[in-house]
Amino acid sequence: MQKHKVIHVIYSGLGGHANVVFPLLESEFGEKHTHVLVFFGVEETLPDYLVKSEELGIKTYSIQKKPRKYLKAFSRFKEILELESPDRIIVHSSELIMPAKIYSEKKPGVKVFYAEHENNQSKGRSLRMFSKYALRKADAVVCLNDNYKAELQKKYKCKVPIHVIHNGVDTDKFKPTKDKKATPIVIGMASRMIPGKDHINLLKAFKSILKNHPNTELHLAGEGETFEKVKALSISLELQNNVQFLGLLNEVEMLAFYSKIHTYVLATHAETLSTAILQAMSCGLPVLTSDIPNNKLLIQPNETGWLYKDKNSLDLADQLNEMLSDLTVANKIGEKARAAVIERYSIKTNAQKYTELIQ
Repeated sequence: MQKHKVIHVIYSGLGGHANVVFPLLESEFGEKHTHVLVFFGVEETLPDYLVKSEELGIKTYSIQKKPRKYLKAFSRFKEILELESPDRIIVHSSELIMPAKIYSEKKPGVKVFYAEHENNQSKGRSLRMFSKYALRKADAVVCLNDNYKAELQKKYKCKVPIHVIHNGVDTDKFKPTKDKKATPIVIGMASRMIPGKDHINLLKAFKSILKNHPNTELHLAGEGETFEKVKALSISLELQNNVQFLGLLNEVEMLAFYSKIHTYVLATHAETLSTAILQAMSCGLPVLTSDIPNNKLLIQPNETGWLYKDKNSLDLADQLNEMLSDLTVANKIGEKARAAVIERYSIKTNAQKYTELIQ
């Protein structure tokens, strides 16, 4: 098998890109090739990403841009490409697909792959333009599930191969915790605090379930543009004693987060393939999330988790009450969820498919 020099372009702030790429780099895929990471976005590169890269012996670059301003970022990326001379480029952050492809067209043998992580509902005009470009110009496009592949094929005139490669989880690292405290019962959610996540209805539902389950806490990990609004609502609902805001968590802290909670909730309006849900399932946690199409691919109701009606705080509260009413049953569902992740979403399967992609 040919050894390649691969540049990965991933988002510089908290998000799913790092949860996809770093496990890949720790796998056999990482060992068989030479890798360079380019962190790109409006946020500064998270220090934990830089520490992790150093631990893995991977060279990094950071490109910070202003919203909707691309010329300087494109120019800097071009400099990096000329300096590193990769023969494979995997663009997870779509805004750099154009300079990547322009570079490849001048360098025989260089291939560019675009991984579609952003759901179409949350894309602005610029991101839609970059997706359209990638689906016509990239050497291949990666989708996280069949639903999204079909959606892209319907929405855009695809001229390149589309491969379905699920996100992978290190099931040896994300595993159940045996010595968890019995009380208080802890519900957890970890995500960026943005309009696409439904922390508001989660807090309303949590207020309701405290009537039946007063010895319960809600732990919220993450930050973002809606953080102050969410925190203000928790105060107005008088939830200060039961809700903890944990801020941004690195991987070690995320493992500790999963080890302390009893159930995982992802209140969200739009997802492609949630790595957080997969991590929670891999940890053997019972999971409750919204019934949007791509979440239905992961959760079989009352078999590997629960689904509530999106944007419906009353149904969210009802489903939470059901989960908490019998944790023995919930934990058995969590066991089935872990088995499902091991079967379909392990990092080994993910790494093998990326290996086949770049050959």
